[in-house]
Amino acid sequence: MLAAAVSVAAACSDKARIDADINQAASSEVVVKKLNVNKFEVLDTVAVDASGKMSYAMEIEAGQPEFVYLFHGDKKIASLLLSEGEKVHVSADTLGNYTVTGSEESARLAEVEKEFAAVSAKLDALTSQLEGASAEAAAKINAAVTQEYVAYYRSRVRYVMENSKSLTVVPVF
Repeated sequence: MLAAAVSVAAACSDKARIDADINQAASSEVVVKKLNVNKFEVLDTVAVDASGKMSYAMEIEAGQPEFVYLFHGDKKIASLLLSEGEKVHVSADTLGNYTVTGSEESARLAEVEKEFAAVSAKLDALTSQLEGASAEAAAKINAAVTQEYVAYYRSRVRYVMENSKSLTVVPVF
């Protein structure tokens, strides 16, 4: 009975907890920031231990999820969308590659960011081929850029329609 009461009390907590394993960041620091309207607000600087682990807990108002970001130096290494009572685990490197468990919304946000990064890399690779390309080759490259952009745009419209109640649509816009 006591264990059940403790479990219920923990689930009703207004704190969210982040536990992270950060490769290549042993004995360093991670800056925790939250999105405040349209700019980052530093919440804290957290020490990463010699094994690359860190923990951070923050208060989150009930029904008011927060966009929270982990930075190593100037590099954003993880993005989270946290609600009260969540306990998330982040596995990241210092290049911005990460996975997150324990928060469905944070996992969705990670997927949204990965998809954007992938299409950005494809578009950059295609447009870099334009320099020195013949008119015929440039026309083919431009057609490929357009096709890639339209496919991504359609996938984002579909994502917004399928996830209209999720705050993860905010960065899609």
